[in-house]
Amino acid sequence: MNKTFYLFSFLLLFSNACMSSDVCSDTDKVCNTKEQLFSIFSTPKGIYLYSTQSYQGDLAKYGSSLEDSLHNICTSNKLFSAITDFSCSNVLPVVSTSTRPLYNFATDYGLPNSTDYPVRGPKGDIIANSWTNMFPGLLISLEQAGVVSQEFWTFAGSGGVYNSADNCINGTNTGAAGATGDPLDSSNAWLQAGAPACSESHPIVCLCYRN
Repeated sequence: MNKTFYLFSFLLLFSNACMSSDVCSDTDKVCNTKEQLFSIFSTPKGIYLYSTQSYQGDLAKYGSSLEDSLHNICTSNKLFSAITDFSCSNVLPVVSTSTRPLYNFATDYGLPNSTDYPVRGPKGDIIANSWTNMFPGLLISLEQAGVVSQEFWTFAGSGGVYNSADNCINGTNTGAAGATGDPLDSSNAWLQAGAPACSESHPIVCLCYRN
């Protein structure tokens, strides 16, 4: 038998033991090894959304550029998210920047933009039938889909454009204002709930998908 079989058998046995333990939480990633393994084969195709911990609006300080920093935030928070599709490896922030507006992600990043890849909440609930269909309005709100329950940084306007007025000075200053999204809104205004001070702390929403 090959090494892959032995590894799979070990992980399966470990997950059975772990998930039956009284000291292990149902949401503990270590004790969800079985779920991680089977998610590769059973999770529906799609673009999965999840939220991060909260940050002040100077989001550019975690990398060499705002885009790089946002990617780092999403990558580091993915491990602790409630996302079902553990096998997804393509991670992007749901935040508009001056060079990478949300509406253009399919062109800029090669994000799938078809009904074969519906936008889903972390547990699989369908939020929109495709990436482009996110912007006219959502089928269910992000809170209903289990993505996020508080306002989140988007630096965006309606339609996924870059909000040139409210962006925390391109994510570099806590003394400005930044656009946030509304977790309760499923209309075309869900990306722009308001423009609070960048000194406030809010999460960002990230997406993840597999080819």
